[in-house]
Amino acid sequence: MDATVDKDTLKKALTMQPPKVECVCERGLAKAELLGNGICRYYQKGTFIRAFYSEGKTADGQVIRTKDASLEGYSCEEGTDKLGAYHRMTARYCHGALRLHQMVTAYDGGELTVQVKLHDTRGKTATRFLAPVVTPYPTWDERPLFLSLDQKMLVVPYDNDMWSRYESAVPACGRESYDVTALYDERTQEGFVLGALDFSVWKNAIRWLHNDARSIQAYCGAAGTGTHDVCPHGLVCGEWVESSRFVMFWCDSIRDGMEHYGDLYAALVPPRPWRKGSVPFGWNSYSAVGQGLQLSHWEQAGEFIRTALPNFCGEPGETFINLDGALGLDEQKIRQIIEELHKKGQKAGWYAIPCNWFTALGDFPARGTNVKMKDLFLRDDTGALLPAIDGSQPLDVTHPEWEKMARATIRHLIDLGVDYIKIDFLSHGSVEGAHYRPEFTGRMALNYAYSVLSEEIDRAGREIFVSLSIAPLFPTFLGHSRRCCCDAFGHHEDVRYVLNALNFAWWTNHRLYTFNDPDHVSLCHSVVDGRGVTTENEARARYYSAVISGTVMMLSDNYGPVGDDAIIRQARFRAEKIANCAAINEVARLGQAFRPVYLCDGTTPFYTLCHEGRRYAAVFNFENATKTLSFAAADGGLPEHGIARNLETGAEMTYSEQVCVELAPWDAVILEILEEKI
Repeated sequence: MDATVDKDTLKKALTMQPPKVECVCERGLAKAELLGNGICRYYQKGTFIRAFYSEGKTADGQVIRTKDASLEGYSCEEGTDKLGAYHRMTARYCHGALRLHQMVTAYDGGELTVQVKLHDTRGKTATRFLAPVVTPYPTWDERPLFLSLDQKMLVVPYDNDMWSRYESAVPACGRESYDVTALYDERTQEGFVLGALDFSVWKNAIRWLHNDARSIQAYCGAAGTGTHDVCPHGLVCGEWVESSRFVMFWCDSIRDGMEHYGDLYAALVPPRPWRKGSVPFGWNSYSAVGQGLQLSHWEQAGEFIRTALPNFCGEPGETFINLDGALGLDEQKIRQIIEELHKKGQKAGWYAIPCNWFTALGDFPARGTNVKMKDLFLRDDTGALLPAIDGSQPLDVTHPEWEKMARATIRHLIDLGVDYIKIDFLSHGSVEGAHYRPEFTGRMALNYAYSVLSEEIDRAGREIFVSLSIAPLFPTFLGHSRRCCCDAFGHHEDVRYVLNALNFAWWTNHRLYTFNDPDHVSLCHSVVDGRGVTTENEARARYYSAVISGTVMMLSDNYGPVGDDAIIRQARFRAEKIANCAAINEVARLGQAFRPVYLCDGTTPFYTLCHEGRRYAAVFNFENATKTLSFAAADGGLPEHGIARNLETGAEMTYSEQVCVELAPWDAVILEILEEKI
């Protein structure tokens, strides 16, 4: 076959005029041009940022793409919503029996949102996949970042189970980030944020295309290993089926950009309000004693924290003494202990797992129902049990008997008098499967479960702190806090792991959740992790990683009376030395997540906070050797010249341009930055 191309044909193709502009959507700093070939060009502050198109696919595989479909027409409107004043363009496409409407909305700040809705003229529309934003291979006139071999993608895990991590990853075909991402230049820190704004129906993701690691696809319908799914994403049906909205914008600082994304989301779904306002301090039983918990441990922990750690408390002087995973204990005794804690000015917490259960315990009765727990296990379309996730079975949270069980569980805890509920393994509630209510996708099911749980907690008539443990990042409305990571204990690896989440997700603090939860803090010895006693330096760094996370402060060591006497003595000594520093705990009580100084591969050792006129820096040594670590003060938003005061020791040092500290192996320091004395 002759593969040559006629020179005149080639010349014509290379010099042909670009498609004409059919319509312009413009508001403030944002503009989108709809071209005649079904491609949109996005501009911000007059600069061309990126081109994109949209696509949809029916359950039987019929596909429509705006770049291949016929443009039937378009309309424009102006208005105002929770994100501000807007100008919206709706382009209407057809391809065979399919209709796709693409809604592009420009806002004053330069943001653009894109949403699509699909209609099948053959009958009811059924789909598992809609992609509001797909970028073609970048062209020479787009931002140079998109052609760079060094561009990075912020990889956001769907949830925090199984020790998942955030990553700064180079382009790779098929690699995806869930719900939100940023493409950015590590050197300049400028970049492009693209993320979903709706989390009631779809699991969303942004991925590099399988056949092109320079093009990205923001789509609805994610289901796979990263979301713990073996079944495909649930069908979404209707006359017209809408996607989630995705927002995009360019930013000179990706740190500012991620915070702005969080602000946009918070304008739509504010964090669950914690009216007390104070950061929860206290004790959690899991790392300290695990399944060996006795109620005497609970009582002793409350007494030790109240009497030996007077500076370790929330602003009202409160501490929460929490049972975790406590099963089979004397509930009458528990009720008595809660009453005693309340008399002493302390609060009590307990644990709930409403979305999962254990296969071997399937014959247990479901509280408040006449069925067994195994009757609530979620199955696939063939009736087979879904695989266990992290050792337990997902429950069908759309089943009416599940709702009875969930409501009865929360009512039972409220009746006992708890002030804090740690709700674990919520990701199980979002798994795709053959739900009792077949119209529910996994994310619809989780939203339903959250609504049931939230409604029961709100009925308590008093403030109860809701701590989400293992849970997807979205939706957010159930919890005052969410664990930023999976289980973390007290060694240097745990410090880096917790800081990985701070490094890449500090922006969730006060935007998605009122507090980020850095998990319980073991300062001495965990019976769960099997790695023995921590060093004092590791313990200090682990405590500081919690202080700067913006935050929930839960110690978790055995303070007696039952256990290894030497470990108990060391745990008490370590807590009194590290967890009772008034100046350090004052920073924790701010509830403000420190910002990473740099976004780059791995985890930065440098974090800063500028809050209400006060400035702080935290520095961590990730190596088993004494190290001198420094960062440019300006990079951390600090004065170029000043005084750095060690909050633990009170020692001061002057600095000029570079904040520089020497740290022992695995150690850390929190500094207050002061104006230089004259």
